[in-house]
Amino acid sequence: MFGTARRWSVGVILLCAVALTGACSSSTTTTTTTGGGTAASTGGGGGAGAAALETAYKGVLDTPPTTATKPKAGVNVWVVSCGEAVPSCSTVTAAAMEAAQAVGWTANKCDGKLNPGDWGACIRQAISGKANVIIPMGIDCPAVQAPVQEAIAAGIKVVGGGGADCAAAGGAKLFASERLQLQGLSIEQYWNLNGKLQADYLIGKTNGAAKVLLLTFTDPLWGPWIADGFKKELATCSGCSIVANLEIANNDFNANTAASKFSTALLQNPTANAVAVPVGGWMLGGLSQAVMSSGRFPAQLTVVTGFGDASSMDLVRNKQGQNAVVGYATPWGAYGSIDTAIRLLNGEAPQVQGDGMLIIDADHNLPAAGKDYEGNVDFKAAYKKLWGIG
Repeated sequence: MFGTARRWSVGVILLCAVALTGACSSSTTTTTTTGGGTAASTGGGGGAGAAALETAYKGVLDTPPTTATKPKAGVNVWVVSCGEAVPSCSTVTAAAMEAAQAVGWTANKCDGKLNPGDWGACIRQAISGKANVIIPMGIDCPAVQAPVQEAIAAGIKVVGGGGADCAAAGGAKLFASERLQLQGLSIEQYWNLNGKLQADYLIGKTNGAAKVLLLTFTDPLWGPWIADGFKKELATCSGCSIVANLEIANNDFNANTAASKFSTALLQNPTANAVAVPVGGWMLGGLSQAVMSSGRFPAQLTVVTGFGDASSMDLVRNKQGQNAVVGYATPWGAYGSIDTAIRLLNGEAPQVQGDGMLIIDADHNLPAAGKDYEGNVDFKAAYKKLWGIG
């Protein structure tokens, strides 16, 4: 497994990608392999290509739990935001606060400021604040292992807010529970699915001839998991290959070098007709402009990214260096973390929350302008009914 110092959160990604601040580390590596390229197709083609596109657009979707649970009264919950400076953290944190307040809990928010040191300080503040539950939103356990252990020693339940438990990095299980997202999938397999759907889209859009420049995020646990899922699925396509792998770390955005390194990788790999980017927010950190400046988009280059927000959807809509994005309803996940906390406090088993994902492009699954993807059901109404407050 990877070192725990590099296991950071969803939030840090987008800060370093967009706001270009925060505590970040690591370097960039490009690995190039040989392989011929073909121009990206504007259509899905027939046969395997069409089937891959259908799989991508359909995605894997589910619904919230159906077993009712009654929230306990008098609960003091602390939600640790990975960093309020970026929407990927502030949106999901606000949703968790909303859900906690809806069930009558005392809800407290602490801004982790996209810094592992501040995440730990927030957890310790919650301990001092007599929390019953702490939810680190988008934060992997290894980045905050010591303060999590202190919270457990104080009798506090620490519930995953989308991040992986320390057990995922080879350590002890510390979270009372991770958020269980899709039936039968571990958190690693969940992120594998994100990469798989990106690969399906590129296989389809290139008619089974994808020559991919793959970007891998090296800091969080789930970065390599996305890449693993992508590689495994692309390997099912006999006419596809990865022509280069560009490793990106938070520090590349912090040092304002990510876009130039990406531009260099595009220049060094003229046969690449497809690009897979793990985080939609990175496109706003200069990668979208690099794609447009290459002169290869959209006729010769198809670009798909991992999860993104409304800004990512707008890049897709306006054809600004991006063809598609993995749609994932982040507020749904926040409600799922609160549901998990309710059940754990009741001595009940956590339930699968059903927050799935699918591919969005200009012609499929695209929400209205300025809107984020909100899932396939009215999840808020579903949860309120479960909790007896609807």
